Amino acid sequence: MVMPAATRRDGPSKPSGPSSRSRLSRSFGPVALRVGPGLVLGLLALGPGLRRGFLLSYDMVFVPREPFTSAMFGLAGGPPRAVPSDFAVAVAARAVPADIVQKLVLLLIFVLACSGVIALLDRQPVLARLAAGVFYSWNPYLAERLIIGQWALLLGYAGLPWVLRAMLRPAEATPQTKATPQTKAIRLGPRVRLTLALLPAVAGGFAAMAVTALVVVPVALLGRSLSRAVVALAALAVGSLPWLIPSVLHTVYTDPAGVAAFAARADTPFGTVGSLLMLGGTWNAETVPRAYGGAWSVLWLALVVVALLGYAVLARRHWPVPAWAGLGLAAVAGLVIASLGVTASGRDLLRAATGFWPGFAVFRDGQQFVAPLALAEAAGFGLAVAWLMNPGSFGRKNTDRVPGQHQAVALTDAPGLVLGLITLLAPALLLPGLAWGAAGRLRPVEYPAGWLAAARLIDASRGPGDVLLLPWVADRTPPWNHGEVMLDAWPRLLSRPVIWNDGTQVGDVRMAPDDPRARRLDGVIDSRGPLTAALRAAGVRFVVDDPDPLPAADTPAAARLPGWTAVIRLPDLVVFEWRG
Repeated sequence: MVMPAATRRDGPSKPSGPSSRSRLSRSFGPVALRVGPGLVLGLLALGPGLRRGFLLSYDMVFVPREPFTSAMFGLAGGPPRAVPSDFAVAVAARAVPADIVQKLVLLLIFVLACSGVIALLDRQPVLARLAAGVFYSWNPYLAERLIIGQWALLLGYAGLPWVLRAMLRPAEATPQTKATPQTKAIRLGPRVRLTLALLPAVAGGFAAMAVTALVVVPVALLGRSLSRAVVALAALAVGSLPWLIPSVLHTVYTDPAGVAAFAARADTPFGTVGSLLMLGGTWNAETVPRAYGGAWSVLWLALVVVALLGYAVLARRHWPVPAWAGLGLAAVAGLVIASLGVTASGRDLLRAATGFWPGFAVFRDGQQFVAPLALAEAAGFGLAVAWLMNPGSFGRKNTDRVPGQHQAVALTDAPGLVLGLITLLAPALLLPGLAWGAAGRLRPVEYPAGWLAAARLIDASRGPGDVLLLPWVADRTPPWNHGEVMLDAWPRLLSRPVIWNDGTQVGDVRMAPDDPRARRLDGVIDSRGPLTAALRAAGVRFVVDDPDPLPAADTPAAARLPGWTAVIRLPDLVVFEWRG
């Protein structure tokens, strides 16, 4: 005879509720929904680039084991562009091989970006949330910035939806919850969430923090809580200290020619502003994804128009006014900043601003500030998809919904499902140039063994002195990197102080070096005379010459270095040492 549950004596009765299996299924479901799509997109974007080796493209330069130097912390005289991103990578590379660290960071960008938007729209249907996540993590902005190698900026971009979500969640306990120590911990939650959400931008450095601040400041100031605004602004300030302190300790130089060189440019038939609205418009035409910008871009423009309408009409019904208006203001401000370089008056304004304070040079590459616009468009696109799937669900404001609770709009018919699937796939189909290693542009390579041996020899030398890099240009196109452009890797390979021309050349416009030591030698190196006296006066002991294309038996540098000894001579590398 089976006893009733109320009279059993073999132990206390367990409270009714879902089984452990159902609880596990429910907890795993949201995790898989948030992490899975971004991971799939990252795998699709990197493709064969996930094999062992380094992906070296323009500013994206990872090395096997970057030494800890003063330059890593922005204390060598140049602008702290890689602070603290290089330090974070160097620390991680002590535990995991550096090429694997690079792949994990790049995958993390896709996962964070996609999952953040999915979490931000947690009240919408699954297909609408996925469509928004794909829109945000597969668009011209991310593609162009990935190809140009600005992974640190993309960390901040990927964290933007998480930052906005952290600011959307009020520091309130559930009304039925009694005042307990656990309740106090819940009330501290929003500060912790905001701090965690800011970590990708903090690791990314000044550009990542700049685009993040563009969102945080208006949302915080438009909020009704002064304490939350203070916490948000204080978190921004503290997170900026790693690069702000060295920029205050050293005078940062910025060439005024960079204002015109880094101005946004049209990469579609719709002009510069139209290209920016479509999340493109990068200054470097070589980094535009393949198959993007032609007549087919009109379809991407159509998606962008739908996204903008979705944000303007639908987002205000689902978000508090500070968040909706704050992100909208950030998007407009970012578009205005990105458009400054389009007009002569805007360029004059930027030159005057950078002349007043070199820190304003961050606005020269204005296209990076359309990141908030990308977030607004992604959210608007997801909301528009949800409305198209079931228009009746958007007839009134849903002010009684619990934050964080998923209340999906049901799919009422097959056409709604088909429409949702089409919109989910549309961004990836319209931008194939991002897929499979950016259409073959991101292919793994290994550094030549001779280069690594040369780095060890230079660092092991007991004689004091710096290292000078030749040719006197910032970018290289070594044959062993599949002919792709990359920033000179030697400043990250060596532990000695390195003097190199870190001034970018855009077309025929060559900017002066940012490092004051390099500027002092700029005129001498550009001349055709001997370099020995000037280099010895500057404290140079080694000269590393890795010209492109492959040099002959003797390099032009050798003729300009009388008295120097070639301690390493390889087909693609010559190292000279002063032993006088």
